[in-house]
Amino acid sequence: MTDAPGPIAPDQPGTGAWESEGGALKPKPADDLPAGIIAVTANEYRVGQYRYTNLDDALAEQRRQSAE
Repeated sequence: MTDAPGPIAPDQPGTGAWESEGGALKPKPADDLPAGIIAVTANEYRVGQYRYTNLDDALAEQRRQSAE
């Protein structure tokens, strides 16, 4: 019978406070955008050679490709 690993020590290499955040990094904010311009992050879905910003469209394309 093997023992389950114990808790990770905070000073153990490879660990840090950021690891409790789900591993995602926040996007870097745009530097000094002119008034009236707002930076946004958008999801992009790729199905084969096609790209979609709408998930329903990507799913429809995936169904079309699967039917061939």
